[in-house]
Amino acid sequence: MKRKIIISILGISTLIVSGCSSTKTTEINVLATTDLHGSIPYELSEYTKNEMKKEENVALVDAGDFLDGDDGGAMDKYMDLKRDDFENKKQIHRDMPLANDMKEVGYDAVVLGNHEFVANDKFGLDNMIADIEKQGIDVLSANTYNQNRSNYVKPYIIKKVKTSQGELNLGILGLTIKEVGEKWDLDENGNKVEVSSELEDDPLYKGKLYMNDLVEDAKKYVKEMKANDADIIVAVAHTGEKPKKPKNPGNRIQDLATQVDGIDAIVAGHNHTQIKQHDYTNKAGEKVIVTEPGDHGDCISKINFKLEKDKDNWKVVDKSSSLKQIEIPPLSENFEKFYAAIAMVDEKTKEINLGKIIPFKWDKAYYFKTPIAKEEIYNKVGYKWKSIPDNIDENYLQLVFMNGKKVVCSLSLDRNIYRFDMKFKDEDFKDNVVTIYPNKNDKFNIEKNEENFNVYLTHIQNQ
Repeated sequence: MKRKIIISILGISTLIVSGCSSTKTTEINVLATTDLHGSIPYELSEYTKNEMKKEENVALVDAGDFLDGDDGGAMDKYMDLKRDDFENKKQIHRDMPLANDMKEVGYDAVVLGNHEFVANDKFGLDNMIADIEKQGIDVLSANTYNQNRSNYVKPYIIKKVKTSQGELNLGILGLTIKEVGEKWDLDENGNKVEVSSELEDDPLYKGKLYMNDLVEDAKKYVKEMKANDADIIVAVAHTGEKPKKPKNPGNRIQDLATQVDGIDAIVAGHNHTQIKQHDYTNKAGEKVIVTEPGDHGDCISKINFKLEKDKDNWKVVDKSSSLKQIEIPPLSENFEKFYAAIAMVDEKTKEINLGKIIPFKWDKAYYFKTPIAKEEIYNKVGYKWKSIPDNIDENYLQLVFMNGKKVVCSLSLDRNIYRFDMKFKDEDFKDNVVTIYPNKNDKFNIEKNEENFNVYLTHIQNQ
């Protein structure tokens, strides 16, 4: 009798083990940024590229508002040229430098934010999207339509992600806040008046593009993605969580998370907020996690999915999100501090030492003779700290402040626009560069004309 019991127990154990052996576990990660506003910081780029080298089961997305200037870099020049074209009623295709940077980092998809619309007209928007797609990056917005009701860009993609247990279909759904503009404007008399903030009422897009409600469109496209075999769905949405006392309309994350079944995780944007993980429950009783990775590349979200595979079916057994803080040198702040320091110099002052008036810490500065190729600047500095124009002509001033091996401030300025210049003698240059050290060879004659804001610094030799 005892022997029969033992055999029965062994048989049950064997069944349990064999049943478990058909279930295999693995995991994938989704990295996400948002609101970059014209620049992918070097530190963010390096972290992201290293993460993506570790394993193949990673996707990288952005939740919009990537278009902007970047304090004297390549995107500043791009935006200036586009602004001139618009004011002069010219339609010229300008290649967007940020598209190349996105490819270099390894983005799979980016979502249109409101800034991509308000900083463009339809011609500029079309060309910006073409530049990004030319780099092999998908541009998404499920709720943006042409006037004939066709999708303006792709609503979603389904990426095949390699795992140790075979390929998995990762669905990425793009959504954009419907209220792209400001709700206030000035009339012809300069009075503040309330206006529609929706895309279809913007004079630059009226009769060309419109947007639907992002929650209703999410319901439609999640069903379509499921029908197309998406195993996981991540909504990447340029909209934020609605605050208790909202000042502006359009933040729909709570509605998206609770009213749309089938979404596993949401990357939020627009609010310039850092959210590690907020949990919501949808109508089906399933957990939906929300994360938002700040702004200007100050952090990056990492969404982790743990999955089981039983035959051909994948099941999410756990999911979580985290934030990685990115330590970025205060380049923009130091740029402003440099200008403030120069502006504070009394007009009667004839000589200055840069080391005595500049408030941030630096141990050397490189002044580059122009015209110059950007590769020469990167080689001297030691790394690509930001994206600068390909070919820098003689009208551009190039000055980079270093502390150790890190850039702490850089100036890439059109002398004619900024009315600021520095002058050196030919013998000061070595290989097209003058190296300035604080309180050693940093003395300049200064000429200021506060009526037209001109400032000229002339280097003093034999200090």
